[in-house]
Amino acid sequence: MKTRTTILILTIATITCWGQTNEQKEKEDRLQFVFDSNLPDDLYDFYNQEKIRTSYKVDQDLNPFYLRGDFDGDKKIDYALAVIESTTDKKGILIYHPVTKKYFLAGAGKAIPNGHGDDYSWMDGWEVSDERTVEQGVTNLKPPKLIGEAILIQKLESSSGLIYWDGKEYRWYQQGD
Repeated sequence: MKTRTTILILTIATITCWGQTNEQKEKEDRLQFVFDSNLPDDLYDFYNQEKIRTSYKVDQDLNPFYLRGDFDGDKKIDYALAVIESTTDKKGILIYHPVTKKYFLAGAGKAIPNGHGDDYSWMDGWEVSDERTVEQGVTNLKPPKLIGEAILIQKLESSSGLIYWDGKEYRWYQQGD
């Protein structure tokens, strides 16, 4: 009798756990569908390249999870996508220029000049900054002259910085502490 009861309990536990696993997988698939269906076509095509999609996951904790702006000053739309590097779980931003088909990484395992390290896990807010003149920040560095729009990165109620294009690469400028 004990053996039958044990087998019954193990069978029920296995079926229950298996159902949760399938349910969790379906939930993740639905969530991924929502993210995919909300990406602009250019960004969707870029992100769905095997090299990109296997290396980076969309950071679902950041809202919005992508930004659009003219980051390189060519008068064309560019995209910034909040990502998590798949092997290290370091967070960052993948910036994509559809015209040139080039992409750039800030964080997610790669530091940028004057940057804030290679992991932006601290970031809890971001937006496109359309300010053309950058005020003096908290460092001694001279404020940059912006070519395009900048990305304002924030730790809300704490610090902020700008990620901007200097004509060759993306750089960081510390705004506040």
